[in-house]
Amino acid sequence: MKKEILCFLILGMTLSLTSCEGVTEKKPQVEKEESLRENAETEEEVKESSINAKKLTYKIYTGETVNISKKDRKVKYQSEDQKVAKVFKDGTVLGIKDGKTSISVSDGKQVSQIKIVVRKQGMVYPKFQMMVGEHLDLQFSNATVVSDWVSDKPEIASVTKDGMVSAKKEGKTIIHGTDGKRTYTCRLTVAKKPAHIIYLTFDDGPTRYTTPKVLDILKKNHVKATFFEIKPETEDFDLTRRVIDEGHTLALHGYEHRYDLIYRSVEIYKENLDLLQAFFFKNFGVWCTNTRFPGGSSNRVSSYNPGVMTEITKRIHDWGYHYFDWNVASGDSDGIATSGALYDHVIKQLSKERDNVILMHDYTDNDVMLGALEEIIAYGKQNGYTFLPITASTEEVHHTVKN
Repeated sequence: MKKEILCFLILGMTLSLTSCEGVTEKKPQVEKEESLRENAETEEEVKESSINAKKLTYKIYTGETVNISKKDRKVKYQSEDQKVAKVFKDGTVLGIKDGKTSISVSDGKQVSQIKIVVRKQGMVYPKFQMMVGEHLDLQFSNATVVSDWVSDKPEIASVTKDGMVSAKKEGKTIIHGTDGKRTYTCRLTVAKKPAHIIYLTFDDGPTRYTTPKVLDILKKNHVKATFFEIKPETEDFDLTRRVIDEGHTLALHGYEHRYDLIYRSVEIYKENLDLLQAFFFKNFGVWCTNTRFPGGSSNRVSSYNPGVMTEITKRIHDWGYHYFDWNVASGDSDGIATSGALYDHVIKQLSKERDNVILMHDYTDNDVMLGALEEIIAYGKQNGYTFLPITASTEEVHHTVKN
């Protein structure tokens, strides 16, 4: 009888251990691994792997740099999506745009994966190309303040402590600074400025009829342009997305285009810009700083509020915006009746002694402009002009303010 009881107890203990091994023992291990991943944002290090990885997952802002591995090991790194995050030979990762990617880390024998999550808030220009003679003010889309920027090669591009970059000669440099907690980097390329430039700009879009036709012509001719948009309707989001995806500059014309509303006060005008900037950032992940006043800075439609344009133009740079008027008016909104007449009107105004900013409109049924656009591009190319999009470092073109 005692032997039977003893056997029974041993069998029960064996079944119990098997049950714990299959469920209870493994579950905490899974939870532990998940916990390590979820809490990888902390400073605690995961148990050292064959590649000496510090953490399994990094959550960083755009423009932020982190080093993902100890420097005492010779390993190779590869980013699954370099548009999201770029990794360099020393294991430094730079957040480029919001999204997720994995970094493969190999020591020749084993390969490990480190997850990188890039949040879109942060530095606006983690990678940037500008031309000799241009200036760029480094900006953030959140409340980050970096007060001590430095350039690795100031002979190529210098930077003030508060983030104003000046491009001096062709080459590459790294601009970096810290807010005391995080390190931010702009990997900067400075290119030679072409002798003669045309900036094609389109106001008032997007529209279902005109915008696709404009984009098709630009794509066919390998030309980039700038679109000063009004807040798009949801059904037209694909048009704005196409503008971005095809390499054009998305810029701000205003959340509203009502003269009787937007120029009532400086505060209302600022809100008109801020709303559209936030709208584009939320829906398309693009932080826009270039803008054009409806009617231009020389407009008289704001005269019902005397002096408002003078005050706005004085303050707009402090708000973080760059405003552009034009020095070539296509006349497409001023009664020009034929594409041939519009073409002649534009060509007569072009000058090789300056950068040419051409005003055109992206409103519905603008066939007069559409019929001339490809011919204007052909003329420009044949006569030594380079077509470029406006960027955050482009020298602004301003009118004389009349109110």
